[in-house]
Amino acid sequence: MMTATTEHATGTIPEAAAEGENGVRAALYGVFAHLFADRPSAELLERIAEADQMIVAEDSVLAREWQSLCGAAAAANPASVAAEYDALFVSTSLPPVSLYASSYMSGRLRGQVLAELREDLARIGYARAEDSNEYEDHFSALCDVMRGLIGEAAMSEDAAEQQIFFQHYLAPWHGRLFEKVDHAAGADFYRKVSRVADAFLTHETQYFELA
Repeated sequence: MMTATTEHATGTIPEAAAEGENGVRAALYGVFAHLFADRPSAELLERIAEADQMIVAEDSVLAREWQSLCGAAAAANPASVAAEYDALFVSTSLPPVSLYASSYMSGRLRGQVLAELREDLARIGYARAEDSNEYEDHFSALCDVMRGLIGEAAMSEDAAEQQIFFQHYLAPWHGRLFEKVDHAAGADFYRKVSRVADAFLTHETQYFELA
């Protein structure tokens, strides 16, 4: 995960309910930050299951996929979901699905992506948490930063930072990540996670295009 080095705050596990559009956006980024950072705890699965009313837009892909994920979380066996996480994302060599941006941003070396990302993170007041074993371009870390930036959205410059950060570090590759999860052998709970994440980040892309 990430840690703020200024007054920005990334928070902890999101509350089951969030108020307002930005509250829902921040909560969803928080959910994905936790779901992709590590094996989800029974507590996190329970809180997702209880948040089925967080997105209530009728007939939207995002609302339908969120309802599907909440139902899956309610029925999930934490040990089975943990085993699925390991099978998809953890390996002593190369896991079936990489969660790192630099794995998908073709034409750019990993070191180049990380150098640019670290420079931008330092500029906006973020750094890798001292107890983190993951690189900064991990999907969960990028979601964590977006959650923190939304928390500071009352300031116009931070609203602009959301758009810049999203378009540089999430927009270019998230579709390929979710496609890999969707087609991965053994994906079940995380197939539902990837589909709601894809719907949400597609919504975010449109949100920023209209900003």
